[in-house]
Amino acid sequence: MWRRTYLLLLLVRVYLALCPSYIHPDENFQGPELFAGRLFSFPSHLTWEFTSDAPIRSIFPLWLVYGLPMTLLKWLWAETGNDNPNPPPQLVYHVLRLTMFLLSLILEDWAIHELVPNPRRRRQAVVLVASCYVTWTYQTHTFSNSLETLLVLWSLVLIQRIVENKHRSASFR
Repeated sequence: MWRRTYLLLLLVRVYLALCPSYIHPDENFQGPELFAGRLFSFPSHLTWEFTSDAPIRSIFPLWLVYGLPMTLLKWLWAETGNDNPNPPPQLVYHVLRLTMFLLSLILEDWAIHELVPNPRRRRQAVVLVASCYVTWTYQTHTFSNSLETLLVLWSLVLIQRIVENKHRSASFR
């Protein structure tokens, strides 16, 4: 029964990830716009976080999640031989949303499997996270906070692995 529930919740997550929705301007300003302007010559405005004399944010982690898929999309689009050198913005939008969906699906659910050892509790946790409003909306959108959530989650996995294997670690002797 839980598998059917989980599959239904996955379909809802895919639908909400790919439907055209908008929550906050940071959804675009915090990442995709940085690379859309550079790669596709789309009109863009870089925020002060990236352009001041002493920027408070780095582009590198965002490049891994937004720049890399956009670069791959640009390359694939050029290989199709289209007249327009750039893919349509809607395609870029959907590729980024699909990327965020896949990151959310793989990394969140995998982390839950790592963090919850009891199989029954693990199934409950996976279904609860899969049915969560935050998972449906924020984690599948292009917020930098979504990436930070995944990093914190995997930091917890790493901490748990260190604690469980403390007899192998020299720092715990």
